[in-house]
Amino acid sequence: MKIIITIKNELSEKTYDISLDNQQKVATTLQVMRENLPESLQGIGDNPEIQSERTSRHLRVDTTYEESHIYTGDVLIISQGERE
Repeated sequence: MKIIITIKNELSEKTYDISLDNQQKVATTLQVMRENLPESLQGIGDNPEIQSERTSRHLRVDTTYEESHIYTGDVLIISQGERE
């Protein structure tokens, strides 16, 4: 099922509305954004933290949006994770 979500970069405060399949993994979305919209993750680094604005839960990148209970209209806040 297709969903439309908003990705918000916590550092730049820029937002991006994207349409994707709810079976897609969060990591795949991040990879596609890095490749096609590099400015969308500017300053975030390689291990971002992702939090649902609606539920305040942190998402794991190896799960799908369906598994993470992310639905159309949700806003995901991406911030810089811990440095390795």
